[in-house]
Amino acid sequence: MRPQKADKLNIAMNLNHFKKQAILLAGLLLIITLVGCGDDNTTTEIAEPAETNVLQPDQVTTNAHIYLYKGGHQTTDLLADTIWQFTRLDSALATNLFVEFFDTTGTKISTLTAQHGYIREKDNFLAVSGSVVVVGEDSVRLESEYLEWDGAKDSIVTDSFVTIIEGPDTLMSYGFQSDPRLKNVTFKNQVSGRLTDVDKIQDEDN
Repeated sequence: MRPQKADKLNIAMNLNHFKKQAILLAGLLLIITLVGCGDDNTTTEIAEPAETNVLQPDQVTTNAHIYLYKGGHQTTDLLADTIWQFTRLDSALATNLFVEFFDTTGTKISTLTAQHGYIREKDNFLAVSGSVVVVGEDSVRLESEYLEWDGAKDSIVTDSFVTIIEGPDTLMSYGFQSDPRLKNVTFKNQVSGRLTDVDKIQDEDN
């Protein structure tokens, strides 16, 4: 289960630009070929040293499990079908993610699912793309194609199109920011939909 050697597999470029790396993620994963991934148990493969100008993962793990922490308490419990770990870059690529977020008391506050993920453990940062769904307290549901979670700021944010569904209310917007509970919500541009309580929305256009 080692990635193919390809020029496109170069996630080292511009590590500080999270959005570009997350957008590249879908293309990178398309050129990663898995061999025999039908095993139900967690497996880990240590990759061979990379050849010149070819960046390869240090470790490939199927049915992978990662915990993220902030100030000594767990913020995130992340499960993925496969994770490609690039240790010296503090970076990892993941597929088919299921993520649980926790508050400082250890109480689960929301869940996230997505097709692809980019993880930086030391920064407590996660960018996800592809059929992203977040379900918060009171069954509030967010749907988008791209989303960033910043554990240091305790926020989720995107500039992409989002849909928020809460009971009879549905709101759509380009751009969104909230806490992981989906409680303190800010919609950014071209807000539309149906809302029975107008105090729930802050439109930056006004």
